[in-house]
Amino acid sequence: MTDVATPEFLSHLKALYPAPSSGGDNTWAFVAAVAFSASNLPEAVPLVFQHAASSTTEDEDSLLLVRKMKDAVFKSGMLSGYPKAINALVALHNTLPENLREKKPLRDLAMSTEALTKVGSELFDQTYGNTAKTVQSTINDAYPDLWFFSAAFAYGYVYSCSEVLSLADTEFAMIAALIPMDTPRQIDWHLHGAIRNGADILEVKAVRQITIEVAQLAGIKWKNEIPDI
Repeated sequence: MTDVATPEFLSHLKALYPAPSSGGDNTWAFVAAVAFSASNLPEAVPLVFQHAASSTTEDEDSLLLVRKMKDAVFKSGMLSGYPKAINALVALHNTLPENLREKKPLRDLAMSTEALTKVGSELFDQTYGNTAKTVQSTINDAYPDLWFFSAAFAYGYVYSCSEVLSLADTEFAMIAALIPMDTPRQIDWHLHGAIRNGADILEVKAVRQITIEVAQLAGIKWKNEIPDI
């Protein structure tokens, strides 16, 4: 894997992301980590962390980077599949020193399903804007259980947590998961969702490009055109 996620390639990815940015200097790193995970190259994720962390000597900064990468991969697993997310998270965790290994969950595990559904529905509406009702109807008509799951657990439990990743960051993780999966409808939804959740268009374009280049390097082939914004 070192011949794929080389320092030169990772430096190139970092340079693709505009700086300074609202997402922080290492936004590129959690985007790349998700892209590698979704492209089924979990062994590259620790290399992304090591490259990004090499520019800081503060444990606090390294811990924040770990938190962002882990939560981005966790959130992406809802889309790319949790087997991929598990493999990426384990690969990263196994390379971390003890002081960067946290055991406390970020989310409130005691929130009721009713509360999760309310929070999730509000985030869904914010993310999809004036298309929210149409998208909700599409999901609900296809399978009502899927809409309940999306509102309560995908958006309510997984995506709404903004303790370490902003809502725009969360959209970046979703985009990075979707592009390797060759799902243009959902890619388009979340390119625009990122803008609605506070991202700058140049940031969104950079996230798209970083993901494409990671996926290409991993051997992903697309049948459909990748949407742009």
